[in-house]
Amino acid sequence: IAPDNIAIIAQRIVDVKVESSEELEIVIALIMKKALTEPHYCETYADLVFKLKSEMPEFPSESSSKPVTFKSTLLNVTQNEFEQLSSDSLDFTEEEKEGKDKEELDFLRKKRKDRCLANIKFIGHLFLRSLLTARI
Repeated sequence: IAPDNIAIIAQRIVDVKVESSEELEIVIALIMKKALTEPHYCETYADLVFKLKSEMPEFPSESSSKPVTFKSTLLNVTQNEFEQLSSDSLDFTEEEKEGKDKEELDFLRKKRKDRCLANIKFIGHLFLRSLLTARI
């Protein structure tokens, strides 16, 4: 992904024809996963999400009268990822430490920290595009 090919990628995703709220959640989760593994492209992935927002269909909700929208699914995926990060602290349990030397633990701690920072950066870019609200 690069800033100059967002429109092409967005169109290819739309062409796949998402047919259920579960598929929509998978698409958003995959985009979020990529954004967190490539933090230098967080802004570009946020632009991709912004483009997809108007193109993706709504689906009837099984539990309420409100439809499942792209924005509501984005909110759920983002909230789940953020809550998962807060449960994954930078400290390790004894099980996780077992069999690892200091260098390995430092590397894993850095990976967790980088993922946390990427998550915050991505959420910030989504907020700047009015895809998420300050209440979150």
